[in-house]
This record gives sequence, structure tokens and C-alpha cells, in this order.
Amino acid sequence: MAAPAVGVGAALARVRASLPAVVQITAAAFVAYAIAHWGLGHPIPFLAVTVAITSLGLQRDARPRRVFDTALGITFGVLLSNLSLVLFGRGVWQVAVVLAVVLLLGRLVHPSPGFAIGAAVQASLVQLIPVQGVAEYSRLLDAVIGGAVAIAATALVPRNAAALAKNEAKGLIGALAQALGDISQALRRGDSDAGLAALEELRRTQDTLDAWSTELESAASIARLSPFMRHHRGRVDRLVELRTSIDLATRNLRVLARRAWSLSWDGRHREELADLLGDIQSGMLELRLGLDDDAMLHQSRQTLLIAAARLEPDHLHGAQLADSVLLMQCRPLVVDLLIASGMDPEAARTALPEVK
Repeated sequence: MAAPAVGVGAALARVRASLPAVVQITAAAFVAYAIAHWGLGHPIPFLAVTVAITSLGLQRDARPRRVFDTALGITFGVLLSNLSLVLFGRGVWQVAVVLAVVLLLGRLVHPSPGFAIGAAVQASLVQLIPVQGVAEYSRLLDAVIGGAVAIAATALVPRNAAALAKNEAKGLIGALAQALGDISQALRRGDSDAGLAALEELRRTQDTLDAWSTELESAASIARLSPFMRHHRGRVDRLVELRTSIDLATRNLRVLARRAWSLSWDGRHREELADLLGDIQSGMLELRLGLDDDAMLHQSRQTLLIAAARLEPDHLHGAQLADSVLLMQCRPLVVDLLIASGMDPEAARTALPEVK
């Protein structure tokens, strides 16, 4: 009975995340239809609507450049299809030829497969559906209207990509903290299964890192273009800096996880190392809360500084060489997390004790 609940929760989360995009697409489609139908008198301006919808899409990547490229590709397909109608008329073989040409030229002029597919879909509609009451070229005009409205919508009805980027950051930091907790348990109990679980969790974080990068690129582009989102520039810049630090922390944590998994096979209980990693995990969880609360961000920094002061092999009593190596691998991780908490990089590095 638990699995359906998880599925429903994930579905509702997708709906909530898509609401800004749904509002943006609906508004753009309505405006494009209004301009073409009531403004220009086109009876059924389906291309104005479909181009606006397809150009915006529900993708994470809401960058104006991506919207422009998609609109350009679709309009390109409509243009080629109209030229075919003028030169060769309408028919089955004409549809096949136009699709092949549009797909090949689309791949030639743009690296995105979506560019070619979008152009081909709209070109096939032009070929298969006769226009009623207006000239054939009116559909090219409809496509231009749909694309222009879609581009305008990215500025006038923007998606709050900065909020989505922050949510991705929270999810990633939470996943890293969970993995660090599993590493701690692997060392505390000599449990190789917990170490393996941490490795698997960290491997899954790459998709979240990639999604976070996409959201940040979209947020930065929208903040530059939209007059309604320019006040988010500072927050976006902060998230970009955070992403760099967390990316490095993720890489260091993967190295740490592999070392801990290897150590845990001997079944020894490494309480001191486990406690140290538990303190770093606490700082990471506070860092996650600090994305919404500056006081927690300060608390995270203090927790990590206390952990940093213990990152010297002499703090481990009777440790083997392998234990000391793992402790030393915690040093770059803590530096990355301190920088993520807003600390100056040089100050973060000098917070580490000297190794004797």
C-alpha cells in the first residue's frame, strides 16, 4: 500500500512544479490565437496556438534562447512546407519529401533533435491540412505570431526558475546528507551494506546536479530578460556559487564513500570517525535549512568549523593508516561545505588544522 502513496505524492509534486509553466503556456496560446483570429481574421489559426505551446513546452529548460531556437525551428519547417505547396502542390509523396528535407536540414542547422522534430511536425500539418478562406502563406504568419508570443511570454509571464533551482539544491543537499549518514553508520558498525547504500545514493545525485544546472541557467536567462524577475539576480548568483561548491563536495563525498565502503569490510567499529562524519552531516542539514533562513546558514558554518578543527590524524586514538587517510579525505569536503555556507575560500582553508 505504500508504493501508490509515493506515486501520488510524486504526481502531485510534478503538478505543483508545472503550475507556472501551465499558466505561461495557456496565456501565450490564448494571446497568439487572439492576434491571429481576431486581429488578422484567420478562421482557424491552429499554427499560432501550436507553435506557442511547443516553443514554451514543459521542459525544465525555460531559457529564452531555447524558446527562440524551438520557435525558429518550427517556423523554418512551416516555411519549407509552404514553399513545397507552391512548387509541387499537395500529395502523399510531397509529404514524404518535405518531411525528409525538413528533418535533414533541421539536423544540419541546429544540434538539438527537438529542433528538427518540431519543424517536421508543423511542416506535416501544413502539408496535410488544407487552409480555408485565407492564403496559404497565412499559416507562416501564424507560426511567426506563435513564436513571437512565446518569446514575449518568457519575459512578461516568466517562470520562477530561481525557486525551482532552490528546490533542486535542497533535494541534492538532503540526498548528500543522507549518504553521509549511511557512511557514518557503515563506519560505526562495520556495515558494508550501509557503505554500499551510500555509494548508490551518491551515484543517483548526478541527475539532480544536472537538473539544478539547467534550472540555474534558465533562472539566469529569465532574470536578465524579464523586468519582473530582475530582483532575483542576486539570489540566482548566490545559487550559482552554491552549485559550484556543492558539485565539488559531491565529488569529494563519492571518494569518501568508496574509501569508507572498503574499510567497513573488516567489521571494525570506528566510533570516532563515525562521530566526526555525523557532525559534518549536521552541518550539511543546517546548510539545507539555511537556504531559507540566514540564521541556520550561520549555524551551519559554526558546526562545520567545529568539525574542521578535528580534521587532524592525532584526534584519532589508535587509528590505523587507512583510518587517517579517510579522515584526511574529509578535509576538502568540509572546505567545500564551508564555502557553500558563504565563507571566504581562503578563510575556509585556513580553518583546517595543520597536519603534523
